[in-house]
Order: sequence, then structure tokens, then C-alpha cells
Amino acid sequence: MQFEKLIREQRDHIVWITLNRPEALNALHSELMVELRAVIEDAGIDDDVRVVVIRGAGKAWGAGADLKEQQQMHGEKGAIRRFFTRWHGALDAIDRCPKIVIAAVHGYCFAGSMELMMSCDLAIATEEARIGDQHMNFGLPPMGSATQRLPRLVGMRRAKELLLSGDWLTGAEAERMGLVNKVVPEAEFDEAVTAFAQKFAEKNPAAASQIKLLVNNGMQADQYTGIRFEEMIALTGTAGGEKGVDAFNKKEKPVF
Repeated sequence: MQFEKLIREQRDHIVWITLNRPEALNALHSELMVELRAVIEDAGIDDDVRVVVIRGAGKAWGAGADLKEQQQMHGEKGAIRRFFTRWHGALDAIDRCPKIVIAAVHGYCFAGSMELMMSCDLAIATEEARIGDQHMNFGLPPMGSATQRLPRLVGMRRAKELLLSGDWLTGAEAERMGLVNKVVPEAEFDEAVTAFAQKFAEKNPAAASQIKLLVNNGMQADQYTGIRFEEMIALTGTAGGEKGVDAFNKKEKPVF
């Protein structure tokens, strides 16, 4: 598949996706979301892929949804529904993808781009990044999942404050709040992202997929039901798990 609005690269079990609209600060056009969904779904069924990293070209991860495109949709029958079908299709693909998906955030990460970041399993950012919802600054509620994802990541009170104020955070503030996993100085970002991704690419991909499934589904259930999910995994087994047990008994590091 040929891509116009993103770049796809693959090496060492990692797929690198670069949102490639630097002239628009990587604003999330509906066609970009279609391409993103296609890459994520393809990575999900590729046995050689263990980790997916999403990053942005130019000076920003993303300025949010493409508001110029949305303005052009007014009066066009079915256009808004089509836009959000594509939008949620991409984010749902990340949720369902059995591989670890990492957001590598620098520069601006606002509104819809923040929602995309939150849909990823993990996030690493520069200390200087600017992260926030921003919808309220223009008199709008979030419509791309922020009201549901943000409270689950940082808690209800912090989420309400960020959503209702439209304030943004630095990368360092976002890390302290639990919105991102790790922050590094901008000068070290590329090297740190690579090391961060490789750390997870070295793990057993079958176990990683099961952990993601258990956490994502367990968050929607009570604790008792979540533990029953774990029991089901224990009964069905984990491919490659025997390598880990064997390495442990030999006092060696397992290689998957």
C-alpha cells in the first residue's frame, strides 16, 4: 500500500510510523487516519513485528484534528459521520492491535493528537513537549475519546481540570501526572525512543499481547472478572513461555 500522509519503516521487530504532514503540524486529516489504521492492522498480523512507534515529522507530534478539513465538511451530507468513523477506526485499531504501540511525542500534542497519544499503550515525550486537550478554549467538548481515556490515565479530578480549563502541560508535568511514561531532553529524544522501543521488542511477543489484552479488558470489568481473565490465559498457555522458564532455571537471559 502506498502512503501519502505517513511514512512506514520496519527494522529489528519495530514498525516506525511517521505522521508526515509537517506543513500542517501533522494535523490529523481523515485520510491520514485511514492510512494509520491500515498500518496498525497490518502490523497486528505480521509475526515479525513486536512494537509499533508513532512519531511526527517536523516540529510537532500533532496539532489535533485537521480543522480546515472539518470546516469544509459543513453542509456535506454524511461527512462528519464519515470523519469520526475513520477517526475511531484508527484509535480502535490501536486498542485491538496485539502489538505494543508507543507514542513518541515532541513539540505540540494538542486535542485530537493528544487523544491519539492516549490510545497508545505507552508514551515517551521530550521534556519541552506541550500536551493538552485545548477543545474548551474554543468552546467545544472533546469528541475523539478524551473524556473516556484521560480519566482512566490520570484520575477523574485531574482529567476534569485539564478538559474544563483547556490548559496544556509540559512533557515533564505530563510524566509526573502519569500521562506519559518517560520524558527526556529533546537533544536525546531519538536515541531514547529507539532504546525505549527496543526494550519492549526484546520481550516475548505472545506474553506482551496477552498482557495488553488482559489490562485493556480488565479495565472495563470488576477485579474479580479481571482475575478470571488471567485464569483463562493460564489455562490456555503462552507461546514461548517455556523458553523463559528454561532460561530462569539455567540462570540465563531468555531470547525470544
